[in-house]
Amino acid sequence: MHLEEVEVSWVDLALRAEVGTSGGVHGRRPVVLLRVVCDGQEGWGECGALLQGTLVDPPTDRVWDLLVDHVVPRLLQATQGQGGEVPGLHDLAAACLPADGGVPQRMAWASVEMALLDAALRRAGDPLARHLGVPRTTVPYGGVAGIPDHHTVATLLSEVQRIVDAGAARVRLKIAPGWDITPVAAVRSQFPALALQVDANGAYCLGTDDDSDAEKLVDLDGFGLTCIEQPMEPGDLHGHAVLAERLDTLVALDESLGSVADLERALAAGACEVACLKPARLGGIDMLGRAASVCAASGTPAFVGGFFETGLARAVNACLAGLPGLTLPGDVSAPTGYLAVDPAPWPPFEGSGVPVWHEPGVGPAPTSEVLTRFTRKVRRFEVPDRVVDRTPGSRPDRTPGSTG
Repeated sequence: MHLEEVEVSWVDLALRAEVGTSGGVHGRRPVVLLRVVCDGQEGWGECGALLQGTLVDPPTDRVWDLLVDHVVPRLLQATQGQGGEVPGLHDLAAACLPADGGVPQRMAWASVEMALLDAALRRAGDPLARHLGVPRTTVPYGGVAGIPDHHTVATLLSEVQRIVDAGAARVRLKIAPGWDITPVAAVRSQFPALALQVDANGAYCLGTDDDSDAEKLVDLDGFGLTCIEQPMEPGDLHGHAVLAERLDTLVALDESLGSVADLERALAAGACEVACLKPARLGGIDMLGRAASVCAASGTPAFVGGFFETGLARAVNACLAGLPGLTLPGDVSAPTGYLAVDPAPWPPFEGSGVPVWHEPGVGPAPTSEVLTRFTRKVRRFEVPDRVVDRTPGSRPDRTPGSTG
């Protein structure tokens, strides 16, 4: 493919309702979208970064800067070295990412990989499911219930009911020290057969003298949970391994899994009994596939995690959820359940099955109407050497080394 154009957009979206976690409250959802044109064919990619970031994930503005200042210029340099042709994605990843690149760089690269693959598949008339060998037409999905304002149990039960009524196959409850046993007991009492798991986002520690002592999570063993996700800090593999030995409930890792190598280390340490795999954090579609293969080979249950994506990336995640090794319902519910406006319309569905995208490309392309309304800034890179800032009221500038 011949690369003709690259465009990076900041789209300022909002969540339908705030989602409380142990680390803070999510209310707005800016999304960085990457648009490429190859041989006249558009392709779209989406960055998973949240507004304020997480324990390990960068905030949206950090990944915007990485894309605009580093990753996209490296993409252009790599294609120029091939006479304008896009190298293979494996070689391109090596060219675009520094050798010591961490989660921020992998997250930026994931959006580039998605966009280039989308363009290639659309040009070939192939859907992502065929490209990955996913035969399924639907996958089960799970929903998430955040920590409500004022820790109101009635509000939590109402939210869980809404998620169940929408067809979710499991519900993930956000918990925090002081908000764990009581809400879980209330949900289990009202929904005795519901597949239920909890997510602490790293809020607990071993051996403390207060509600944050992870050993107190043993009191959750009686509620038949699928798993307790990320109870402690991401780097504490030893602590997670110790906790896994003390709990009957399986310990899942999420933020600890920033790469395939991290996953392998966590499994070897006995710290990861269930894996939450996020393609944006791992470095994209290819890396998620590799992580899923590791889980399949080790017999570790796993599921696809989410970042409140638009319909574009949700379609990608739903397809990935059909890979061997992804044995649990993923976070692939319809974006209309949490986004006030979805720029990439998600296919309508009913019941517990999310449709796997079977049209050319990786997912639905964003609509120009929504982009026009909610895009805050745009940077457009024209091959071979010109970059234009198209933010309203701005003046064009150039890439380093260009003239004019």
